[in-house]
Amino acid sequence: MTFSNLVGVQFNRAGKIFDFLAGDLLLTIGDQVVVDTDRGVTVAKVVRVEIKPNADVEKMQVKPVMRIASDNDKEDVGSMSEAQVMEIARERVSSFKVDMKIMKAEMQMRGNKITLYFSSPGRIDFRDLVKDLAGALRARVELKQVGARDEAKLVGGLGICGREYCCSSFLRDFVPVSIKMAKNQNLALNPNKVSGGCGRLLCCLTYENDAYTDLRRRLPPLRTRVRMLPDGDTGNIIKTDILNQMVIFETADGRLLTAKVTEVEVLERSKEAPRDAVDSEADVWAEGIDLDLLMGDGGKKPAQDNRNQGKDRNRSNQGQDRNRSNQGPKSSDQRTEKRSDNNDRTNGNPNNPNNPNKK
Repeated sequence: MTFSNLVGVQFNRAGKIFDFLAGDLLLTIGDQVVVDTDRGVTVAKVVRVEIKPNADVEKMQVKPVMRIASDNDKEDVGSMSEAQVMEIARERVSSFKVDMKIMKAEMQMRGNKITLYFSSPGRIDFRDLVKDLAGALRARVELKQVGARDEAKLVGGLGICGREYCCSSFLRDFVPVSIKMAKNQNLALNPNKVSGGCGRLLCCLTYENDAYTDLRRRLPPLRTRVRMLPDGDTGNIIKTDILNQMVIFETADGRLLTAKVTEVEVLERSKEAPRDAVDSEADVWAEGIDLDLLMGDGGKKPAQDNRNQGKDRNRSNQGQDRNRSNQGPKSSDQRTEKRSDNNDRTNGNPNNPNNPNKK
């Protein structure tokens, strides 16, 4: 079995990793190489080195590394620097009065192609702007709109923990984050404390969520009747401590006792435990707040609203059906009565040719 020298490279810090064939090149992590991509020839940084069988590499259909980047390759970004490109782009955006904010400029080798990342509150038409930028920068220009999370990743900054943003330092892919994770960890339900610089929920909420979920399973639910093993005191659980794995239960005479979960015996497990205080606090905190926007769902309507609309439509349809039934065909008795009235009017009219009494 033959093997191939495969390396993974990234084009931006904490960006996605792409595989390339190194061939006979002896590369180490941190080396910069020149690779050919769909966007053109550019410089990338090696972040992973591995050996794989040729059969697996052939299925991946990866391109080879062109060469190790030299000093000229690293500095060959065209006649203009990134700061100059950003300045020209922002001037053109201001002159065209387009509602967008230029975040970052990314240039290929020799400056033949420039990618501009921007943020905007909505969809905009920038076709004329692209033509003007291509003439001013003398290169192919591509504009890419990014969301709130990608904007924070490009710009960078410091989080409430005092460290650099996870997304701009090491987090390569964004993972789904929900408000349930914050409640599961008993965090202070405050938008300023559970949201990052992008205005969305903190990505770090996912790091310890599995551990909190596992610890919560080991605790009995609230209102469970337990007995303390050393003393034999019994009572109902009124509060739990997830991290310390302790429970607080109230005895029949009103005493509050604290014990570890391993020191109590479950006598009767509560089937309908009341909602935790965290859930009730979350409901109060969530009043008047767009949770979809905080979680990055982008203005989707809550499912409850759709269900209410469906119920309203069903009620209106039922009302229409009742109206149709009231206005529907008359009964057989009514039709018989109507025919008899017509016969009486016909027989009573002497000028009617169908009158049998006419002479």
